[in-house]
Amino acid sequence: MDDVWYVIDLLKEELEEHNQSSKKKFHLHQTVISHLPFFACENHILNKEHQRDIQRYIYCKKMNVSPYEGHYGNHPKRWIVKCNIIEKMLNYIESEQYKKIQDG
Repeated sequence: MDDVWYVIDLLKEELEEHNQSSKKKFHLHQTVISHLPFFACENHILNKEHQRDIQRYIYCKKMNVSPYEGHYGNHPKRWIVKCNIIEKMLNYIESEQYKKIQDG
């Protein structure tokens, strides 16, 4: 796995250089996703715990059920932080898809 993270670090450096010298800016996650098939298998990058968290979040939101018993104050702080991260990323993905539709 160290070699995979080494390549990701190289991509990050290249991205930062590009973004400093170019008008068109790219995000790190877009760069990694587009280059990943050339140097690693996605299954080695994706964390099973994080994938379960995303599935749990989507299920709870879709079914309108609480992920844990009790009210918001009884939920683990770690879960609340994860929810905020997942929500932010899903909103970002949705806005990117909307931009693509707008741009045609």
